[in-house]
Amino acid sequence: NYRFEIRTEGVEPELYKGRDFSIKSLNYPALKTPRELAAPLYYLMDEKEYKKMMAINDEAELKKAIDKFWLKNLKNTNIAQRVISLYYERVEEANKQFSNFKEGWKTDMGMMYILFGPPWYTFRSIDEVMWSYSYNRQDFETNFFFTRTKLNTKYFPFDNYLLARNHQYFNVQYQQIQKWLTGTILKDNL
Repeated sequence: NYRFEIRTEGVEPELYKGRDFSIKSLNYPALKTPRELAAPLYYLMDEKEYKKMMAINDEAELKKAIDKFWLKNLKNTNIAQRVISLYYERVEEANKQFSNFKEGWKTDMGMMYILFGPPWYTFRSIDEVMWSYSYNRQDFETNFFFTRTKLNTKYFPFDNYLLARNHQYFNVQYQQIQKWLTGTILKDNL
């Protein structure tokens, strides 16, 4: 992401204009290249495994590493194809719905959307959003809260919501990642 700024000097009052912009792939919001396909695997891999994959410079080798990751975990080609299709559909949808100053899949809402899918219910207040994946709004393991950051100004005109981190989420998130890695995500979402 970049910021282009123009400021007058020696003139009172000082005039200032700024514009944020980013350079995105021609494929955006879709993912087509091996590098684009590898990046969102961040949510399913441990840090060491992810860094090793992202260090691969050759596109053909990177594509092989991506395929190896999926097949190593899922073991069945048919299931792997369905899981891969679902995963990247969610990444693309996250890019469409949650992009702001960064790609949608990199936002907290994008991460949760990719891992858990669309929420069953959404409740909004002025600076908070709750996503519910349960009929029980009191169940803290299936309700996720996002707080809007206070950066919404004329210089930063984006709505950006951060997940309210909770120790109870770690177990739920781990279980959800395991569903992706075993293929049970296809029949058992949350």
